[in-house]
Amino acid sequence: MPIPNYLKEIVKNESRSGNFTSFDLKCSCGCEKFHIYENYLNKEERALCKPRYDALEYLLTGGKFSGTDRDENGVLHQYVYFTDSYDGPREEVIVPPKPVCAGVNVIKAKCFECGAEYVIYDNRYHGYGGKFYDYSAEREYIPHFCMKKRRDGQPVEIGLSVEHDGSFEEFKEASGISCAYEDYEDAFTWLNIYSIDSDNKKRKLYSFETD
Repeated sequence: MPIPNYLKEIVKNESRSGNFTSFDLKCSCGCEKFHIYENYLNKEERALCKPRYDALEYLLTGGKFSGTDRDENGVLHQYVYFTDSYDGPREEVIVPPKPVCAGVNVIKAKCFECGAEYVIYDNRYHGYGGKFYDYSAEREYIPHFCMKKRRDGQPVEIGLSVEHDGSFEEFKEASGISCAYEDYEDAFTWLNIYSIDSDNKKRKLYSFETD
């Protein structure tokens, strides 16, 4: 399975197992230590997202179970049911649309030695969804970033594991998508990001399903 095209210049220790390719990162300056940055929502964006998150939480916890139903016009509605029966009392829950800012996940690595920054995942551009879904609105959004701090404040090595669903030919046949090989390389379906500390202790930081 391939390495994502956008990361090839900073890869070391490549290995493969089944549909997964694993590797570590190494800055172009030779340094192998990084600080990790992740995007976050500011106060105004959190307030914008809160009605949607509250509605989704209520669907999960507000009754015995939740479900959907279509009306006579084919419109899908979401309900919370207060008994164990679909025939029992229920309440419709209106879930607001997802704000653009809530649909963005970006992880960056900054070299400890030279300060070079690398985007190691941006769901608007990378992974199956980033390559083949419409993220045009999200791509206009400018994220805010903060460092993912460790207790000791020290930089770490970074390991990644990416999954591709089959070879290039298998991918094209299964998906019906005709694309360049470079797009297939970046169209992984799963990504795990790990930190590796000075004691060689590996810890999973993020896991993204991209399709």
